[in-house]
Amino acid sequence: MKKLSVLLVFVLLLSVFAGCKPIEAPPSPAAPTGSAAAPVESTAAPVESTAAPIESTAVPGDSTAAPTQTPQPAGDDDGVHPMLFHVTGPEGAEGYLFGTIHVADERVNTVLSKLLPYLDACDALAVEFDIVAYENDYAAQMASMQQFLLQDGSTVDQHMPKELFDRASALLNEAGLMPDLTKIYNLSMWSQLVEQAALMTRTDYSMEIGMDRTLIQHCYEKNIEVRDVESAELQYGLLAGFSDELNLLLIENTLDSLEDYSEAIDRLYGAWLAGSYEGLMEVLEEEDEGSEELTEAQKALLEDYNDKMLTQRNLGMRDKAVQWLEAGDKVFFAVGAAHLMDEDGLVALLRAAGYTVEQVEYR
Repeated sequence: MKKLSVLLVFVLLLSVFAGCKPIEAPPSPAAPTGSAAAPVESTAAPVESTAAPIESTAVPGDSTAAPTQTPQPAGDDDGVHPMLFHVTGPEGAEGYLFGTIHVADERVNTVLSKLLPYLDACDALAVEFDIVAYENDYAAQMASMQQFLLQDGSTVDQHMPKELFDRASALLNEAGLMPDLTKIYNLSMWSQLVEQAALMTRTDYSMEIGMDRTLIQHCYEKNIEVRDVESAELQYGLLAGFSDELNLLLIENTLDSLEDYSEAIDRLYGAWLAGSYEGLMEVLEEEDEGSEELTEAQKALLEDYNDKMLTQRNLGMRDKAVQWLEAGDKVFFAVGAAHLMDEDGLVALLRAAGYTVEQVEYR
């Protein structure tokens, strides 16, 4: 079973929940313009990364090994070079494929500075969806939230075992997310709020300075077009569509993982900064203690969850990337890093579609 409590920071834009504290309606500021605010500086102390830069950039699904990263002079390598791929087609089409992380610390600004030679040379930035524009669209936010309200007059504690509700409430209280005021929301929302509370209370990372947001805000400043690969409607619909049984399992998984939550996110973030494919896969493929105790029904729920969260979305993302490549658009395609990984990830899917995908050696 994939470690669900760390998987989400790579596959869904959890930062959309940062401004969605229940009951209080979100503000409706002016729509973003080319003079959008610069990325927010984090005050959290940086977490030291122990992951070493990778020497080999081979990725499953490639028929030949990708080029090895060129060592940099001693003292010049800060260990920050997340995986960036140059994509080229047989007819000369080209673009870039970058794996983001949706929570981060101030080191995202170092990452951004290294990406600028490639990003600024593109016609557009493509992200899962433009979270900055979404946060300025009050009507869209309210419409999204409707599907997370309990419609039968019940409260969420009536849909959870008391012991699990008490544990989840304690964590939300610790994070300042007011559990008494969130009872009108269903288990789909609560599974996200519990995940958000774990990030807020167990790590120094912020959803306000995720890599996606940092890239979007830079493009607003430089008047670079921002395109949606998916949409807020798709992601919210996906989250709202999972069963109560799965959401209870997700909540329990996060609560059971709190003791080693910080270490797991640190390792994931360190491997992402270093561009370590092997390191990322190691964390993503870890098995939780006690996973052997899952019932066959629970295993089936998790298989369906991973299929919808990753496999099926990867196919849609590939189709978008191919569409723009075939149109001759040079796009900087930036989606959660988990979507690049493994044999059903975008790197392998684009290679199977006839494109050359090579890891970039940072300038």
